[in-house]
Amino acid sequence: MKRAVVTLAVGLALAGCGNADREKAEQLQGEVSKLQSEVATLRAELDAEKHGAQRLLARAKDAKGAGNNASAKSELQDLIARYPEKPEAASAKALLDVIDREEKAAEAERLAAEAKKAEEARAALAKLDKNLKKNTDEIKGVTWVSHKSIPTLDTYMSLYFGLEGENSRVMPLRLKLQYHSDSWLFVQSVTIKADDQTFQLGSLDFERDNGYGGIWEWSDTVAENKAMLRKIADAKKVTIRFDGKQYYNDFILPDSQKRAMKDMILAWERYGGKA
Repeated sequence: MKRAVVTLAVGLALAGCGNADREKAEQLQGEVSKLQSEVATLRAELDAEKHGAQRLLARAKDAKGAGNNASAKSELQDLIARYPEKPEAASAKALLDVIDREEKAAEAERLAAEAKKAEEARAALAKLDKNLKKNTDEIKGVTWVSHKSIPTLDTYMSLYFGLEGENSRVMPLRLKLQYHSDSWLFVQSVTIKADDQTFQLGSLDFERDNGYGGIWEWSDTVAENKAMLRKIADAKKVTIRFDGKQYYNDFILPDSQKRAMKDMILAWERYGGKA
């Protein structure tokens, strides 16, 4: 019994010594890890102090070479702030000056290009104005713009638009289709074939009048399909079918009317219309 107690006491003592050693070893390992971390930090700081300015300058040059001036300027400004006494700081300031001069030159070139484009637009509009006629409705405060070449007593397809108010706000482009003959057709719908493409305008509200030995039937709607208008204006052959109550009439759109449509689309855009 006494031997068992002694054995147990010795075992406990040895176990106690083992736990103490492990705790001490773990404590030492923690201190070693902490020292290693501090050494790594010091090395990084030393490396940054020795080579940081060079790296920032190299990154700035790479960014500039890639066309990313914003990133290059950020790197250069960081370099100057962190290492003002380094030789690289002088290089950074010189490179910043180069970037600023290039950006100012690019901005001046952009403004010159915009001014040239605006002048060309004014010249084109002045040229177009020679082919346009304008009628002002004083009551409604609208000036209606149409093409001089469009006939009155004839079959035609035309475009026109209005300029409203003191600021001449451009109104939507409008499409007018007119059938002229000596007998009524009572047009109900229109189909247009431009080269190999067909457009169904569907049911349209046609107004009618007569006089001077002839009749007129016409529709006047907002020209919503700008792609269709451009296709018609550019087509070699355009056939317009006026579908009447019992019969139909095919009209080959003259080149003069196609040119007039091109002029009106361009004039509408020049005045501020957007497709």
